[in-house]
Amino acid sequence: MNKRIDSRFDCCVPLMDEKKEALLSSQTIDISKSGVGFVSARFIPMNTKMTVELSLQRDSMPFLVQGKVKWVEKMPNSSNFRIGMSFPDIPQEAQAQIEDSLKV
Repeated sequence: MNKRIDSRFDCCVPLMDEKKEALLSSQTIDISKSGVGFVSARFIPMNTKMTVELSLQRDSMPFLVQGKVKWVEKMPNSSNFRIGMSFPDIPQEAQAQIEDSLKV
């Protein structure tokens, strides 16, 4: 059963934590206004709260979003992890930037 509230859109941009450390080797897979899916070489436990930096358009400034890891799966035949993060308390400004980036 799909529990997603918002539609996901394919997205391939770097994802970094606020210190530009923990997620340096991570790459987003998909994004919605309420969360992001990504691949990481580093295991990140469920319920971990993190501030991540997103840059969704080439000419736009990156912005920070507080997220919470909702699920983690080890990827088959890989040392990487597939991770789902929700944005439970996303500021309206950040949500507007995501929505603007997702407009076709």
